[in-house]
Amino acid sequence: MARLIYAAITSLDGYVADEDGGFAWAAPDAQVHAAVNELERPIGTYLYGRRMYEVMTYWETIETTGDGHPVERDFAGIWQGADKVVFSRTLDAVTTARTRLERAFDPGAVRGLVDRADRDVSIGGAQLAGQALAAGLVDEVHLYLTPVIVGTGTHALPRDVRLDLRLLGHRRFDGGVVHLHYATR
Repeated sequence: MARLIYAAITSLDGYVADEDGGFAWAAPDAQVHAAVNELERPIGTYLYGRRMYEVMTYWETIETTGDGHPVERDFAGIWQGADKVVFSRTLDAVTTARTRLERAFDPGAVRGLVDRADRDVSIGGAQLAGQALAAGLVDEVHLYLTPVIVGTGTHALPRDVRLDLRLLGHRRFDGGVVHLHYATR
């Protein structure tokens, strides 16, 4: 049975972007990027909000062979090989392969998609993931805590949702990033 997974690279104080929308501080080093690739490898479908989709379209342009960093080429292949669903009321059209546009987030439809999936489903974008967490749809949460405090910005987790989580694992990386892996109860 497929799982719905939310993964995010966050600041230590819990933000995925700073007050200006910047997230350069979250760029993973090769070791963290390789770990993220292993987490993403089983994903068959990505669910995105508009802003996250627009950021992720970068991976459509990366060649999976030839020059470039091996972990980036690897991730590009993983991303290009998966289906994508973008939830947006304002986006006119999608620009990447294997992608469809949905105008509204429907928890029942998302649960059905996950239940029918033969591979795991990932939800990306803090706002969209927050809706899925509030609806009780998310099965696992992966947080990559980056050793930086940004003070304010976009929260990685919704502020008005309470969930009890069970720690499944953790890992410390050489650069100080800590990966926390939780199951929802």
